[in-house]
Amino acid sequence: MLHKKRNNFLRPAKGKRKKYKWQKKKWVKYLIFSLLTIAIVGTSLFLIYKKPATLVFQDSLAGRDNFLKAQEQLVNQDFTKAGESLNLAINNFTSAQNEFSKFKWLKILPWVGAQLSAVDNLLSAGISTGQSILIINEIAISIISPLEKNENISLNSLTQDETTQLLKRIFESKSALEDAKDSIDNAVISVNNIPDKGLIKKIKEAAAPLKERVPQLQSTIDQAISASQIIPSIAGYPEDKTYLFLLQNNTELRPTGGFIGTYGILKVVNGDIDNFVTDNVYNLDEPAEEWLFEEPPWPLTRYNKVFQWFFRDSNWSPDFPTAAQKAEWFYHAERGPEKDIDGVIAVTPTFIQSLLSLTGEIKVNGLNFNNENLVDTLQFQVDEGFLRQGIEESARKEIIGVLSKKLLDGILDLPKSKWPELWEIFTKDINEKHILIYVKDDYVQNFIIKENWGGAIKPVDYDYVTVIDANLASLKSDPGVKRTISYMVRRDSGNLIADLSISYKNEGTITWKTTRYRTYVRVYVPKGAKLLKSEGAMVDCKIKEEGSIEQTEEHDKSVFGTFICIEPDEEKILKLKYKLPDSIYENFKRNDVYQLLVQKQAGTANYNLNITIDLNKNPKAVEGVDNYEKRDNNKILISTDLANDKQLDIYY
Repeated sequence: MLHKKRNNFLRPAKGKRKKYKWQKKKWVKYLIFSLLTIAIVGTSLFLIYKKPATLVFQDSLAGRDNFLKAQEQLVNQDFTKAGESLNLAINNFTSAQNEFSKFKWLKILPWVGAQLSAVDNLLSAGISTGQSILIINEIAISIISPLEKNENISLNSLTQDETTQLLKRIFESKSALEDAKDSIDNAVISVNNIPDKGLIKKIKEAAAPLKERVPQLQSTIDQAISASQIIPSIAGYPEDKTYLFLLQNNTELRPTGGFIGTYGILKVVNGDIDNFVTDNVYNLDEPAEEWLFEEPPWPLTRYNKVFQWFFRDSNWSPDFPTAAQKAEWFYHAERGPEKDIDGVIAVTPTFIQSLLSLTGEIKVNGLNFNNENLVDTLQFQVDEGFLRQGIEESARKEIIGVLSKKLLDGILDLPKSKWPELWEIFTKDINEKHILIYVKDDYVQNFIIKENWGGAIKPVDYDYVTVIDANLASLKSDPGVKRTISYMVRRDSGNLIADLSISYKNEGTITWKTTRYRTYVRVYVPKGAKLLKSEGAMVDCKIKEEGSIEQTEEHDKSVFGTFICIEPDEEKILKLKYKLPDSIYENFKRNDVYQLLVQKQAGTANYNLNITIDLNKNPKAVEGVDNYEKRDNNKILISTDLANDKQLDIYY
């Protein structure tokens, strides 16, 4: 009975059933009428907009094809045809956008509007990108076209006037490059207005390459603006330049790249090398023992028994502008003959290896040098080989000067077709800090620092870490020492706690050039960080007693320093736990963002780098790395290498 009553209660009363059925039929009629209306309107719109929609599609495809054609022509340095293709692409996209304007009123429709808005931004980005590349292409034509008299033209074959005009055109391209940057900035705005979600597959696929490549082009143009001011100035245009040259041997690592065993004076005039001489650094240092009594950094005294500070050890600061100024000071204090120096250029053998991959093998004094044997052959010659050849110790490094001259001649003789490869090598090695530049011209130095070409310790107001090793009496052991840097930051009761571990695995043996690895390591972290715990610090080799951590401040950073010794076939790990400054935690809470800069030590190999960030909050986006793993919703795990500086931004 209860069951029946419940059913009766749910049914309409008998007198109302007819009315209920009638209402149901009426609702169905309304639905059918609405669908029919939508179908009619939709069909009408399709008929009305079929032609413009087809034109938009066709013009967009044509624009894409012309872009691809221009890309191939630019790679082949066919700048004239590339300009024609770019103009066609811009016209295609502009035509498509004009036709597309007929659809814009449909943006009021929720889902349809999002798709239309994305297409509109795609077309705008295409036009702006094309305009930007077209300007760059015109710059290339103005620079390269006067040099197109023959395919085998080289920098060596240019006349003095041609070299001067080349540098002049590069220097004066800054204004046009800034116009190109304005266009690409507009493209970036358009691309950023395209949502990542909610788009149909075709639009999403079209947007993906633009989202990736347009910001890259923006960065490239920024670099080109800086390069247009840096390169001519460094090359001696419009004023002659004289540089103190440092060859930093990174098989014996020092804070800015390696031990300074060879120095030189380089003079350039309007792109031509007027004079380049090198010498053994000890030929300057040893006479100065009689009059120069500069107190060295205490680790050099404690671990290397060094009681006077000389030019060869001048690069103790990891900040290259500081080290460069100190190197010049020592050069003058040790009575170096050159009075006026405009800047300091330092390179490692890694850069020389890269250049040899372009020039091919070079023969000097019966020895063959190539990009694979350079370091070992040169090292043996200046440490052992010269004795067997009866060469005086003061002259044992003269081979470096001869090799340098032949290498420069080989570079200057490269045909024009090899110039893009030369630039690629230069940018790779300067970004990996195998080339460092410091100049006294503040205007140019600002561009150098902006492009990270100067090896400066960066001033940032967020999380920061750099690990700086100084090889102390370890011979040339660095290539055999494999390092892994692991960094973790976690949130703990209103604080950010950092755990840093540095693993040193000595895979070398004891030979004439390798031995146990002795390093004084300094870790630079945000100023105000407080050390909570350490493990792995040493007093000296073979002493089991736990060493201490020296705590100082330098370059607006807190610095933790200690000594470690790693025997062959042994691994040691230095561990540091510290609390980050409250300002970093407050910034995270206020702005829902955590930022980290890991700076690479100049001259180092591509160390393994592992980063773990766990701030007890679910991250929405991670920028600065290509691959990362998200675990337990809150934790970000990154495994990469430290080929160059790593900037990480996590948004919550």
